[in-house]
Amino acid sequence: MVRLKSKHLHIVALNIPFPSNYGGVIDIFYKIKALSSLGVKVHLHCFEYGREKADVLNTMCETVTYYPRKMNWITILSKTPFIVKSRTSIQLLHNLSAKPIPIIFEGLHCCAYLNHPKLKDNQQFVRTHNIEQDYYKLLAKSEKKFGYKLYLYLEYLKIKRYESNLKHAKGLLTISDKDRAYFKDMSKSYLVRAFHPDNKVHSKIGHGTYALYHGNLAVAENENAALFLIQKVFKHLKYNLVIAGSKPTKKLQNEVAKHPYISLIQNPKSTVLNALIQDAHIQVLPTDQATGTKLKLLKALHHGRHCIVNRKMIAMTGLEKCCAIVETPNEWIHKINELASVDFNSKDKTLRQELLKSYDCKLEAAKIASIIFPQVQ
Repeated sequence: MVRLKSKHLHIVALNIPFPSNYGGVIDIFYKIKALSSLGVKVHLHCFEYGREKADVLNTMCETVTYYPRKMNWITILSKTPFIVKSRTSIQLLHNLSAKPIPIIFEGLHCCAYLNHPKLKDNQQFVRTHNIEQDYYKLLAKSEKKFGYKLYLYLEYLKIKRYESNLKHAKGLLTISDKDRAYFKDMSKSYLVRAFHPDNKVHSKIGHGTYALYHGNLAVAENENAALFLIQKVFKHLKYNLVIAGSKPTKKLQNEVAKHPYISLIQNPKSTVLNALIQDAHIQVLPTDQATGTKLKLLKALHHGRHCIVNRKMIAMTGLEKCCAIVETPNEWIHKINELASVDFNSKDKTLRQELLKSYDCKLEAAKIASIIFPQVQ
């Protein structure tokens, strides 16, 4: 792998990217790790809320600076999206302008200073993790609590208007083909696939005894997926389903309790979740949001056996041959019954390894380096 000679880069992160335990921060953490392995000197700027400062970042970055996120109701009243307005800092602007080197703003969240006059000497790029207006619209649709639903809908409207600011970026590093097609008229767009911890398929050959759904169960999208599996699919099956994830609601806990073949593992440690994924026979991953790239899908494909998804989960990933794709409850039931007696074999694993080469983090880091530092040596 080619190493770069003294190339410096600001990365502005929406949160402290460690522990790397949810989508956005997983992408940021492993992007930093891969860029650092190429010799890029990363100057990391993190908005700090709900997480402690992480010493491990100092081993990967040239500098790490933290800024408090402005979590107050006055910020919510701004015409600027809360996800952006709450991530402003005069000290951040000063630090970015003091080093006139390229910047990657991680998500629309971090774009408060995109095209600011003080940053005219910095090449400015944006990493788009999602089409945020679509994401927030769908979150609002899924949310049941009226107050939070209203906040999400207003945030969607603000984001829809604010999104045009992306035209000021020198380039957009989009996470999927769909996103690249969407953003191509705003700025020059490049496909840079999701960064993640795996470079090899670790799936076990053979057979398991249960199906698994995993995710952050406090998120309405994930709770809805779990409820769909319980109420529309597994209530009609005598096959074990394990649902694992953080902060399940009382509604979900009560629904699980009604069914003898369904169990809930709350707030599993990463080691427990990894073991659950590896030992399961089938990964069941429905979603009602075709946004970004689902990192839970990449985790399931690198560590799990059979994987059943709907089209929104797999859309434009290039990984369709790795999964069984179904839509209706009857199709889910039929496919689970079919795969329940089918071993995961070495041919399945080899095919998966081949298709997942397009998600190689070192190659994606080299792509970013060639975009930002075209004079690679």
